Amino acid sequence: MDYNHIKNFLDKFKKIIYLKEETKEIVVKTISEEISHVIENESVKIKGGVVYIQGSPILRSEILIHKKQILVKLEKLLPNSHVLDIK
Repeated sequence: MDYNHIKNFLDKFKKIIYLKEETKEIVVKTISEEISHVIENESVKIKGGVVYIQGSPILRSEILIHKKQILVKLEKLLPNSHVLDIK
């Protein structure tokens, strides 16, 4: 029995998941570099073009201070992801 059609179907989802993980890693790395503070991958969620960050109020304030620079860098690094906002 030929299962190539199932394999091809599942490969599409595998690519989508890896793309989302790579995008998340780039976002975390860019924010960490901009604010000079390490952020964990688990504290960042990306949904609908908005990056949600869980953390202390001081960390969130620091990110919001550098928000414009972060969004410009993300636009250069991820032109197809359309990251619009950080909250």
